[in-house]
Amino acid sequence: MNIFIDESGSFVSARKENSWNCVVAYISPEVDTRGVRGVLNKLKKKSKINRNDEVKLKNIKEKDYFEFLNGLSERNGVLFSVATDAGYNSVSNIKFHQRDQVDKILKNKPKMKYKGGKQGIQLLSDQLSNLSPQLYAQLHCQVNLIHDIIQRGVLYFVQRYPKSLGSFRWRIDQKNTSKTVFEDAFEKITPALLQTKSLRDPLSMLEGANYNAFSRYEFKKGEEPTYLKEVYGINIDADKGINVGKLIREDIKFVDSKKDRGVQVVDLLASGLRRCLRNGFRDNLSVGMMLGKLMVQDQNNKLPIHLISFKGAFITKENPTYAVVRRMANNCRPMLNA
Repeated sequence: MNIFIDESGSFVSARKENSWNCVVAYISPEVDTRGVRGVLNKLKKKSKINRNDEVKLKNIKEKDYFEFLNGLSERNGVLFSVATDAGYNSVSNIKFHQRDQVDKILKNKPKMKYKGGKQGIQLLSDQLSNLSPQLYAQLHCQVNLIHDIIQRGVLYFVQRYPKSLGSFRWRIDQKNTSKTVFEDAFEKITPALLQTKSLRDPLSMLEGANYNAFSRYEFKKGEEPTYLKEVYGINIDADKGINVGKLIREDIKFVDSKKDRGVQVVDLLASGLRRCLRNGFRDNLSVGMMLGKLMVQDQNNKLPIHLISFKGAFITKENPTYAVVRRMANNCRPMLNA
């Protein structure tokens, strides 16, 4: 399974509303690789961009972008996304959320039996507390994105391409030639936060589905991490506990988008989604519809795109973004493969 991730926006607190930032993942089974590249190459040809060069949204005509989205909708990949309006994310609110998360981690330090465990918790809390509000906001969105991929992505693809769940290839857009502070924090902090999050909110599994390929990421009997029970009071069911660290760390790379066509695709999706949320297209609702066709239905009629605020609920019917996210919801793919 190929998972390409990119973000759009700086995640810096803004003075006015409608200052959207988002993180996006395009998840595509390996068998779809050639088809996705074909869609991208067709867009480059229309935009008079060399096949080996990178194409950006600002260099694309709106009708050609619409055709690009339509081409992807005919493939088997899906779009997962988390977005936040920086106009609602004051520095004080972000810092409050950050301190609360750090306090929750440190709360368990005295419970650890061994020195190594205490040191690990301290290191994790230090890394998290040292992030700037901007990077913390981005990391929080990234963690929620990957949790959503594990929750809904696995359930979606086990019904359609179960063999693709035997390996997860994470490719994330690299912003500099050297590892950034965010990339370092992402690799070290994300698996730890997700492991606990996934065990408190276990993976929904479809009865009768073929999870044989995915089973290599399940904890085997006797290999369950006992500290989760000792410290957090979480009982691990070896048939349901997912080794999130293995799932993420086994094959993850920060890559140059100029050399990775999958990352080029997700870059176009991320920048297009952000522009759409900001009502930046001439035919904005049509673009929202096409983006929605790449998304996957969520349970209980929730939006297929996850909207995060450090202040509380903020999307109302009066908000200009409301119409476009409803258009996405009305056109997303069904979860169950009838």
